[in-house]
Amino acid sequence: MLIDTTFRAFQRQFQNGLVEMLNPDEVGAFILVLANGMQEAELHEALSPALGNVFDAQRQLYAHGELNAAPDDMAVFEALNTSGIEHFGCWDLRQSELWLLAYNPMRALRPPRASKQPFTGLKRPFDDNAFHFDKPFLRPEIISETSFAGKTLRLMYHKFPFAPYHLLLLIEAAAHRPQYLDAESDAFFWQLTEKTAEQLPGIGIAYNSLGAGASINHLHAHSFLQQTALAIEAPHWTHNGGSQRYPLPVERYTTAAESSERIAALHQENQPFNLLYRPGQCYLVTRRPQGDASLPEWLGVPAWYEVSGGFNLADRDRFQQLTAAEIEAALGLLAPG
Repeated sequence: MLIDTTFRAFQRQFQNGLVEMLNPDEVGAFILVLANGMQEAELHEALSPALGNVFDAQRQLYAHGELNAAPDDMAVFEALNTSGIEHFGCWDLRQSELWLLAYNPMRALRPPRASKQPFTGLKRPFDDNAFHFDKPFLRPEIISETSFAGKTLRLMYHKFPFAPYHLLLLIEAAAHRPQYLDAESDAFFWQLTEKTAEQLPGIGIAYNSLGAGASINHLHAHSFLQQTALAIEAPHWTHNGGSQRYPLPVERYTTAAESSERIAALHQENQPFNLLYRPGQCYLVTRRPQGDASLPEWLGVPAWYEVSGGFNLADRDRFQQLTAAEIEAALGLLAPG
């Protein structure tokens, strides 16, 4: 089948790109490959020997003061050097009623960057001196760059993935646009989702505004492949025509014209939001700005995945014990006042 062949080709490209990135001199690449290899057994098994060899070489360099890395990467490496990487195996997965949970200890090591900054507004000028996705040292993390709908689309590995086959999507990355979604980009994500679904079942694209979990002020979205429905997609919620209210305000749109009009209004109101695009539909969640609610520690800085019903936990006991009632109560704290 064409879909299977294309999906297998994507899997091979995804894995091969990770293998090619491994190098004892590249700490950031090692962290990225380790984190991405945790998402499924086949990928983990294929990458483990090379990961072990590179980690041993980096430990030797570190012991002799010869390992160089950016401060964020060095902090992560030092934590891994202390703990070892043996327990960074595949994600453990379970469901608590509709809510999807993963035990993913790498998420505890992720630098917060802008997602920890106080919310000041939905639009900030792009800062060339800040971290962004067009830095030369990030070139090895690009999985592909192609033209789609008349624009350059760059796909990059996510350094700390939290969804299956999690990638970053950038439209015209070299234009250095801030994380502020206009109608043209919204329509682009609609079109990309629907077109890609023909080859990659389970495709989803998501967007975080500033103040809603976006950690980098450079226009980007997230893609993932997950055929299991997220909780926000369940038919019994009122936004899907059911009778039960979701813990957060959710609007569901079936055209780009509708979603773009609503996004423009939210920009005027300075209201943070998250988007989840699935083929033929878009879920829009309005929520409190990050830092504007007292949230449980296990929730971290919630963004599109959490408000859609997926949670990565770095503490195994919390992963095993978290209940649906606790999840719903925590999401309710994010609802705008």
